[in-house]
Amino acid sequence: MAFVAALQTLPPKQRAALVLTEVAGYSAVEVAEALSSSVASVNSALQRARATLGDGLSRPPVPSKGEAEALADRFVDAFERYDMDALAAILTTETTMNMPPYTLWLRGPAAISAWMLGRGCGCRGSRLVPTSANGAPAFGQYKADGSPWSLVVLEPAGSTLAGMTFFLDTQTLFPAFGLPPTFP
Repeated sequence: MAFVAALQTLPPKQRAALVLTEVAGYSAVEVAEALSSSVASVNSALQRARATLGDGLSRPPVPSKGEAEALADRFVDAFERYDMDALAAILTTETTMNMPPYTLWLRGPAAISAWMLGRGCGCRGSRLVPTSANGAPAFGQYKADGSPWSLVVLEPAGSTLAGMTFFLDTQTLFPAFGLPPTFP
């Protein structure tokens, strides 16, 4: 959403050049042809658009290894105790939670906590086993009875979470991540 909003601040030629090259994958030559312009003009528009967006878009801070580990520890503590206040303390208004393949997509501590205390209350009593997914902290989540529930992948942003994704295909994912079939 931030990217789409930032695009609206660009002049039309810069916006077109950026979207056609970076999103649609056209070359500067093809874009110049489509816009009845020169390649130099398209490259100049791209350079200005990238500079403008680079200044205007904020990126989540990349946590140090120690910060990421401390954040993962806080997540595990809050989640296993099912303490939504402690969980909310590591979330921001921009933190998202999703659960593919379902359309569930939540943003912010209030929405995430409300779902966890409502429809998501089956997660209460879950246990987590640490692993890693693409360098990010991840956990095998097991139900209170020890059966597998989901692979939880965290997206750290400094000392807070930018996102949490709960992948439910435990039959495929748990063996791929070296997670036991039941809670050890």
